[in-house]
Amino acid sequence: MTPSIARCALTALFLLIYAPTLLGQNKPAIEYHSLMQLNFYENSGGFLVDNLEIVFPPAGLQKATFIISRAGGATVSSVPLRLDEPTLNNFTAFGMFRPDAVSGIANIGEPGDYVMSIQIDGKSITSFPFTLKREASTDPFNPKTTFIREGPWRDLAFFSVKSGDAESHLEFCWWTSLRDLPPGTKNPMVTLHLMLGAQEIAATRSPVVITQSDWQHFHQELVLPATPVRWMNLPDLTKRDGSYLLVAKANGQVFKRYKLEVKGGQVQRLPRNSLEFEPHTDFISPKLVDTKTSSAYTLRDIFWMTRVAK
Repeated sequence: MTPSIARCALTALFLLIYAPTLLGQNKPAIEYHSLMQLNFYENSGGFLVDNLEIVFPPAGLQKATFIISRAGGATVSSVPLRLDEPTLNNFTAFGMFRPDAVSGIANIGEPGDYVMSIQIDGKSITSFPFTLKREASTDPFNPKTTFIREGPWRDLAFFSVKSGDAESHLEFCWWTSLRDLPPGTKNPMVTLHLMLGAQEIAATRSPVVITQSDWQHFHQELVLPATPVRWMNLPDLTKRDGSYLLVAKANGQVFKRYKLEVKGGQVQRLPRNSLEFEPHTDFISPKLVDTKTSSAYTLRDIFWMTRVAK
């Protein structure tokens, strides 16, 4: 073999082995919805850390650490994690972290500004800022103190559909609480309405009831104003370009709105949904694997939205 041929062979072998690193692999991140859905203990002000979905787990990854720190950086609580499922079903871009031989409880117990983060080899891959507030009961016969959360729950929501399934019903997933409502609202019956300008495109079929001071999670489907009734799907949403508003009403009065843009027949993503978004600790995945609603895991497209002023 001549020296030039040998050099070419070595170069080809080098690129075969190292090209993914040289070209840049997708950076790992924790799927944001799984962070927002961690069980919260209102009485003690802590979280149960479990079922954290990781997107693009690095090859060979086994361990990580969930950390809650003060906004200034001091660690308050930590939970060691293991990669319990390196891939979710056949979705190799996703894995699942669970507590590593511990209960998974991350205690805080004091009001203040905090940051959740997940670290691999001491480096944060996702950060989630939030605030804990202490709330005292005004009932003299049942005095108690509970904690409530402030943070992304107030402002973020999303539509989701099964990936590659045009007939999949649109599901709207959002968080709300009694604190979202105007003071003095009684027995709030909440409905959702998708608006394009002054036209109602779709709405929920029946109301839900808000009962908690801390954040409640709802996932709801919308129906089109047609006979017979038909559930809304993604093609129904994308057939007309424009600025849509998803409006939440309590007893008929608007109290929350989310904005969604459709352009060129495509739902426009948030900047944070881009794989190249920096700082990448703020990245929000535009896809997730649904491990909850059926025994068969399904990949879902996620269209994140942000709250807008009334």
